Amino acid sequence: MTMADGQQDVAGRQAGAGYDRGTVPSGCNMRILDWVESQSRVTRIWLDELIADGDPDDMVSVIHRQAAWLDLMRERLKKAS
Repeated sequence: MTMADGQQDVAGRQAGAGYDRGTVPSGCNMRILDWVESQSRVTRIWLDELIADGDPDDMVSVIHRQAAWLDLMRERLKKAS
């Protein structure tokens, strides 16, 4: 199965469930938004800890990218709700 096949399969299941591709039922959307926000808070705590410890394993850049992705997802979820 290719990635395109997987995307078509997901789109087909979504259409069968009664909503268009790219939209999520609001209850599910809120749970995902809550999860993304909690992960964002945890990521910021780790960033603070790593910076305070002098970033011994050069992890700040990796965690910073994760934080940026979570911020992007949070904004997209807020717009969708």
